Amino acid sequence: MIREALQRPGRLRMRLTVVAAASALFALVVLAALVLPSLQHNLEQSRVASLRTSVEAARPELLLPAFGGPRLTPVELQSLAASAGAARITVFKINDFGLERSADSSSGALAPRAIELVRETANLHRDTSTVTHLPGGRTAVLTLSVSNGGVDGVVLVQAPLRDVQEQVSAVERRLVFGGSLAFGVALLAGLLAAEPLARRLARLQAAAERIARGSFGEPIVDHKADEIGELARSLEEMRQRLDALDRARSAFIANASHELRTPLTALGGYLELLTEGGLTEAERDEFLDTMGEQVQRLTKLATDLLDLSRLDAGGFTVAHDELELGELASDAAREMQALAARRGSAVVAEPGAAALARGDEGRVLQVLRVLVDNAVRHTPPGSTVTLSTETTPWGASIVVSDDGPGIPPELLGRVFERFFRGPGAAARGTGLGLAIARELAERMDGRLLATSTPAGARFTLELPGPAAEGTPAYTGNP
Repeated sequence: MIREALQRPGRLRMRLTVVAAASALFALVVLAALVLPSLQHNLEQSRVASLRTSVEAARPELLLPAFGGPRLTPVELQSLAASAGAARITVFKINDFGLERSADSSSGALAPRAIELVRETANLHRDTSTVTHLPGGRTAVLTLSVSNGGVDGVVLVQAPLRDVQEQVSAVERRLVFGGSLAFGVALLAGLLAAEPLARRLARLQAAAERIARGSFGEPIVDHKADEIGELARSLEEMRQRLDALDRARSAFIANASHELRTPLTALGGYLELLTEGGLTEAERDEFLDTMGEQVQRLTKLATDLLDLSRLDAGGFTVAHDELELGELASDAAREMQALAARRGSAVVAEPGAAALARGDEGRVLQVLRVLVDNAVRHTPPGSTVTLSTETTPWGASIVVSDDGPGIPPELLGRVFERFFRGPGAAARGTGLGLAIARELAERMDGRLLATSTPAGARFTLELPGPAAEGTPAYTGNP
């Protein structure tokens, strides 16, 4: 998924550039959609108001044809229209036969929409002012209802709004020019802004490809405090973990090969000697005992590898039964006493108060075997390994302590790492036992802690109490 996210930074550069330009263009389109109609409406209404004011000033002269006064000539009406800012003025008289055109500044036919407005005014005796579409384009239309001495009339005033449309078109052209300029600037700015991001992603892509090829030596560095920087730090953490895992795997292969080769070589030599014959009974018994130890060594290695694979595969299940930890400590001490005796050490279980906990009896014993075997293996002959129990507010624990030299401080934090083995001659084994023990403790909703003092090493297996159903599991050392 990371590789897919980092692929083709050139496409990302183009997308970021297009998004920036499209955003600028979209903003201008929205601006035009909001501004131009409002601007046109305001200019038209302003023109209508101005036209009404001018027409009202000329109203006395316009009433003459409607009330039997002298007819205005077309030239006089044109002069009045020009002074009022109109293009055409038409005066109607209302008689028994309907509307009669008594004066007009133009000889052309009237648009049906204009006649409709005149009739509406004549019927309702109400002035109207509107902007409508006529054959000449958008036009401001005013109708004035006049009445005097029992004679009614209507004055129709028309003023095309070409100048308003020209002003709006001029603003529109400027917006188009500005939008084109802004689009170009946004393209350039988007390209300049996307280029550093694309370069950083290209570096992360190259790093991901190196990791995919199994090369973990080169660190991944990006100090920016943004999402790409966070991705770089996540990749660097992944690189470090994979590097450590790769080193551990290599070390494990070497250790496992040695652990397999040594007992197999020994078994082969002893079998050859047994086959040749000529051995005394004591020598034969000694060889068989040694061969048994080598078989146990191979069995432990195979068991550790099996447990580790099952833990990783999620196929390892544990029970959560009520346990008395004091009894399990005594059982583990008796079981491991023979192993300790062969190495000149002793394992004892100290009696204590009842310590009830919840866990899997078989897995608890497995953890205790690992801890006791580890203590016996890393302490000099004559040492004593002690198993004791304690109660805690959270549950109960079993403590495995020894009176050996303890664990060096620089190694204390690594004793639970997979494949880790301490230096020196005491570093026998596969380095898997403590790692498996800790994971088993966590599967039982508990934890396994390691401490060290001048008096020796101390491992504590803590488990929840029997009534602590649903208690959150500890994860790692506090």
